[in-house]
Amino acid sequence: MTILEFFRDYILVMLYDSFISLALALIIIYLFRIKDTTIRILFLFLPLIKPFFVITEDLNYNNYYFDSRPGVMGFRIVSPNTIFERIDHIQNSPFNDSTIDSRIIAVISLSILIILIARWLNLYLFYRRLSHDEIVTKNDVPDIFLIIDNFISRINIPGPQITLTHRNFYSPFVIGIKRSMLVLSPKLLDSLSFEEKEVLIKHELAHIKRKDNLISWVSLILKDLLFFNPFSYIAYYLIKIEQEKGCDKIICENSHLTPKEIAKSTITLILKIKNLNSAQGKSSAVDLASNFNMFQRINYRVIDNRIKNILIMKNTNLKMNRYLKAFYLLLFLFLLVAQILLVVKINDSSFIFLR
Repeated sequence: MTILEFFRDYILVMLYDSFISLALALIIIYLFRIKDTTIRILFLFLPLIKPFFVITEDLNYNNYYFDSRPGVMGFRIVSPNTIFERIDHIQNSPFNDSTIDSRIIAVISLSILIILIARWLNLYLFYRRLSHDEIVTKNDVPDIFLIIDNFISRINIPGPQITLTHRNFYSPFVIGIKRSMLVLSPKLLDSLSFEEKEVLIKHELAHIKRKDNLISWVSLILKDLLFFNPFSYIAYYLIKIEQEKGCDKIICENSHLTPKEIAKSTITLILKIKNLNSAQGKSSAVDLASNFNMFQRINYRVIDNRIKNILIMKNTNLKMNRYLKAFYLLLFLFLLVAQILLVVKINDSSFIFLR
């Protein structure tokens, strides 16, 4: 396989399929007026998952399809035949090392994978170090545990361990899946009113309720594997926004605070975290944590939309019945396997199969 063939049969296909998947996901969310953030996130995973599913397809299958159905466009169900099963008997497999180009592709791919694994490991170790900085008990921070104890009984989750980090990292985050740890900055806490602390801590507890820590890791890894794909970045940040919206909804439904009070505290929290980072002459470079700081990484229009959503949150029903959820799950699976095939003719013998 040449480098050009690798780009044509894999990279270009992944870009095309990610774009189509993202467009279909947004169209479905808009047409069906889907409000449930979990369902919206499910569809937004399409551009992160589907490219990997599509490239496992036997390349020769596209030739058979085009021969039997002449034309430039088509609609079909994907027919995977995994890359690993094609190693020994498909000459143009990306793992075939019979040519210089194939060896270059293999070396570059392996190098990128090693770099990405090192990045994920470094992120995990970074969070783990912060989460073991200073583990505190109810006697150390009684006001924090008072907020936690009242809220976890309402949303029915086990209480997390609390860690205070004294490093210059001010955005709160949760680490751990089975046993969650909530990491807070004492410098940030000292600058907050009790109401702001309440919103901050309840927001992070809502992430635990929603299992957002796991979702964030999965979406981050898929986005990194598709580092060359701009549509994967769009899908990733839309997922992060939906996570924040879902947590705001949980707070509004399970708190004595009014939407106006929650919105006000959210704005001041964002500004205080931003000011603390600015005082250090830096901004947060970590994109995994689901926290207030992520919004300054996008733009203030996102903050404005979030505040507007909070203000109308108690009057908005984001829940749906299980039958409708089952329908959307089936629709998601259908979109995962359904293919919009576009054939681009290069010359009499060469075609690009975008599917």
